[in-house]
Amino acid sequence: MANGRRSISVDMNPDEKWSRRRAVEVHDETADGFLAEYRGDNIFDSPFRYGRHLINRAWARCVSELPQGATCLDIGCGVGAHMARLLDQGFEVTGIEPSAEMRRLAAKNIPADLVSDGSVLRLQAADSSIDFVYAIEVFRYLDARDNVQGHREIVRVLKPGGIYFGTYVNKWALDGFRQLSQFRKLKERLTRAPRRYHVEFETPSSLCDKLRAAGFSRVTAHGAMFAPLRVLHKVSPRLGAAVSRLTMPHETRLSDYAPFRSFAGHLIIVARR
Repeated sequence: MANGRRSISVDMNPDEKWSRRRAVEVHDETADGFLAEYRGDNIFDSPFRYGRHLINRAWARCVSELPQGATCLDIGCGVGAHMARLLDQGFEVTGIEPSAEMRRLAAKNIPADLVSDGSVLRLQAADSSIDFVYAIEVFRYLDARDNVQGHREIVRVLKPGGIYFGTYVNKWALDGFRQLSQFRKLKERLTRAPRRYHVEFETPSSLCDKLRAAGFSRVTAHGAMFAPLRVLHKVSPRLGAAVSRLTMPHETRLSDYAPFRSFAGHLIIVARR
């Protein structure tokens, strides 16, 4: 399996190119913070670690279904935390990460030559060559057209029956993130301040339809993280931590039960080619 070392260049309008560029800049700016969060050992003290713990549980279930020595591709691998886990289990894994700062930090966790610059819009891997592709908190930063292209690329490189695992932002999550994003956009327009970054919001049903249209089969959506916890942590970290301990045992009912899935803090997709 080969991965290219060039950034993607696709002819689209300036706004689309801006969203990709800004996504990279944001991760260059926040790379050290991501590393600190991953190294934290108390999942209840941080909504980031709480949410990632739930994502990791779902991700691990997919990994448990992989054949021995499976080939894996981490899209937007960040500091390489998930790649390190796969390597420890004997899987063949490579990653792509467009943020130079993230790649620098990833080299502290995994061999540097396993991670290259690249984009989900044009994966440098052969058709039907990968058993497992995952993209954690990647598509949220890309606009709708880039999402379509990225999903098609993942279908192209997956082996028949291969697994895709991805996370997305729920449009109606109870943390109010969409409403906050809309307020920020309005403020940026009025003050002519620089835009922070793009956020692509999804609903479970519409996202499943989009993935099927891209060529995936057996698409399932899951909710993870009782979204109001993010607000509670901002109001009072101590209160947020206390409530987190109470909600964790009931997360499946709070976030993944069908009537509540659209309101969860994370939207997780598991699909097969």
